[in-house]
Amino acid sequence: MIKLVVTDMNGTLLNADQQVDHNRLARLLQRLNQQDAYFAVCSGNQYRHLREVMAPLQADNLIYVAENGASIYWQEQQIFDGALSAQQLADFLANYQAKAEPLQHAYVILTGNDRSYTNQGVAPALLEQASKFYANLQPIDLKQVHEPIKKISLAYSGGDAAEHVAALNAYFAGKLVAHDSGYGVIDVVRGDVGKAAAVAFLQQHWQIKPAETLAFGDGANDIDMLEAAGQSYAMQNAPDFVKAVAQQATELDAEHAGVLATLETLLTASKKSQEQ
Repeated sequence: MIKLVVTDMNGTLLNADQQVDHNRLARLLQRLNQQDAYFAVCSGNQYRHLREVMAPLQADNLIYVAENGASIYWQEQQIFDGALSAQQLADFLANYQAKAEPLQHAYVILTGNDRSYTNQGVAPALLEQASKFYANLQPIDLKQVHEPIKKISLAYSGGDAAEHVAALNAYFAGKLVAHDSGYGVIDVVRGDVGKAAAVAFLQQHWQIKPAETLAFGDGANDIDMLEAAGQSYAMQNAPDFVKAVAQQATELDAEHAGVLATLETLLTASKKSQEQ
């Protein structure tokens, strides 16, 4: 029986307009709650942004995994905080200011709980575009940022994302870990933070087995999460290398509510099986 559903957001649960059918999802949350199961949305986005996207949904079994696992919220309470230490942030900024090889030509955004920060002098058009995805984005001298930072986002003007990720991970050697968001942005988080680590935390927190865990994803940063679940689905719109990792692919893509349709089918089949 399913006890935990974890799903990526952009390109998975959400369509291209960053929307999901709230009424349909609310009914699924009720069905999951009846079998003491939880539903976790997992994203690189901030918790505040995720709440806005999911509003007006309210459910006791709805979990928010934000900033690629750096924050986990349940019933409006933070149950896991994976913020960078002050020293980790200072070391990163020192490397950035020194133009370390993997950080050259990178546009940087620091993400906190309620605010985000980027360099002073950023082009207004770039700032306006980034503000759609980062709450309260403020241009500032980054050395003046003293609040806890959950993740560091890097955007490059050119080059291959996978190569940038590999270079960053080699450079920081596990102290920090880079994840490809799949949308032209690379997220850098604490070494022990990630979507798979978040799934493991939730499984341990509620004593849920991998076999009772169902995961949905569409991108490179979802692969570890898919592997951490006993049941895994790549989206129909996912690239082949993601589909190769998942056990199955959804029949419908993100534009046609593939996650919701698959979950409805699985829950109905499970109920029929129990009634027999």
